[in-house]
Amino acid sequence: MRRLTAISAALISVLSIHAQAQTLSGVYQDALENDYQLKIARSELNAVIEDENASWAGVKPTITAGASLTNNTPDGTSGGSPYNDNYTQTQMSVTLTQPLLNIGNIQMIGIAQATTEKARFDYQTAEMDLMVRVTEAFFSVLRAQDSLTSAQAQEKAIKRQLEQARQQFKVGLIPITGVNEAQAAFDGSRAARIGAEGALLISEESLQLLTGKSYSKLDTLAEDFPVEAPQPATVQYWIDLALANNPDVKAAQKQRDVAQVAVKAAKAAYLPYVNAKAEFAYQNNDLASKTDLTNLALGVELGWQIYAGGSTSANINKVGHYLNQSEQGLELERRSIALSARSYYIQVTTSVQQVEARRQALISSESALKATRSGYEVGTRNIVDVLQAEQAYYTAETAYLDTRYSYLVNLIKLKQAAGTLKQEDIAALDQWLRRKAG
Repeated sequence: MRRLTAISAALISVLSIHAQAQTLSGVYQDALENDYQLKIARSELNAVIEDENASWAGVKPTITAGASLTNNTPDGTSGGSPYNDNYTQTQMSVTLTQPLLNIGNIQMIGIAQATTEKARFDYQTAEMDLMVRVTEAFFSVLRAQDSLTSAQAQEKAIKRQLEQARQQFKVGLIPITGVNEAQAAFDGSRAARIGAEGALLISEESLQLLTGKSYSKLDTLAEDFPVEAPQPATVQYWIDLALANNPDVKAAQKQRDVAQVAVKAAKAAYLPYVNAKAEFAYQNNDLASKTDLTNLALGVELGWQIYAGGSTSANINKVGHYLNQSEQGLELERRSIALSARSYYIQVTTSVQQVEARRQALISSESALKATRSGYEVGTRNIVDVLQAEQAYYTAETAYLDTRYSYLVNLIKLKQAAGTLKQEDIAALDQWLRRKAG
């Protein structure tokens, strides 16, 4: 029994880890199924669509059925004789009403349609936002893994220097201060490694929040992936693209359209309405002279609200303010999106230059470290020089790797600002991911 329990626990542990969806697009597909923010956005869109369906009721027929059963106890006289017979009366009716002319209800349909279109753009924004969040979370894990690997290598290298310093101190080649310097550097590298381990766990939990799944390991970024400036390489092109395609701008435009139609709907309250009506009624009572009455009434009714205590004019003024608000909001959104497109374009182009600069800095730091180690072996450099060179090298390595991930995230955000981000852009990054050995 104990052995079976252990096997069951192992199986549960294995099944709780999603082992195969290691590519970025695979992780994104998991997020599509499990991200709660997107599920909320989808529910909001579906609710708005139902509001549009309901708005058509204002121009469609309505059928009302009614019935009553009444017990009557009259008290009076008829021809000098008491008349107090109880009787029961049954009434039933069916009424059909078909609006023939109601401008206000027609305008409400326009409001609902524009609101649905806005909700669709809002949902498109939510989809793009999920792509960005998954990309950031995915590369945050890789970034944390690289930081941990670098921290572990640095700790190992400094530990080796510490052991060497202790041996040299024992034979009198260096003073105790050299050992103390190496010990301090080792303690610092150990603390950095512990911090990197914690950062990796946090990044993995953040990714799991999006997908609802854990991953044993993720594909890593290839060393030879291209770092290129966005094409066309003009900032104005990306700004114009963003203003024309960004779903937030389109949603703001639809919000303005909603307000414009709402003004027309509010003014339509001053207009008359015309309905066609048909009513079939049946009446029965159980008096001695039992009667059954049926009636079919057909007609047209005209209504015209002349005055409603000032509420109509107040409502027109209110929606007018909403229209002004939506126009100002549209202009604000356009400026914000233009700024985002400009900012991310600059960040991408800057990252291109930074990646190359960081790569050269890493090469230089590696050469400096080798030279310092050689100088230390022949006695021209001291232990402090070596420790500083070690730290400089691993700092340069971390900065180089970090800049590569920043470039990819900024590129995705630039496409998001431009309104062109699609699932194909996520899948395209898979070709630069490699299965990690081991």
